[in-house]
Amino acid sequence: MATVSLSLVKEMTQLVKPSKALYVQHPFGLTLGDVGDTATHEAVLRDCLRHAEELSPPGAIIELPYVWAKDDLRERQLRKEAH
Repeated sequence: MATVSLSLVKEMTQLVKPSKALYVQHPFGLTLGDVGDTATHEAVLRDCLRHAEELSPPGAIIELPYVWAKDDLRERQLRKEAH
């Protein structure tokens, strides 16, 4: 059975070395996208399923094209300034 992890912090994922990870640049708690953004939620999930079927080298980290552009929440979280 194929497994795919979703990652929000590429550096941590490199240390953990899951069999396959998809990196998405969204804030913590909003991995699939903003609240109510069904189109992005579905797109991320479809990418997960598609990449689960594809062969990749062990430990592969695949960067997805989704970037959080609504505000600076992701950057504040990474600096540990968001609450």
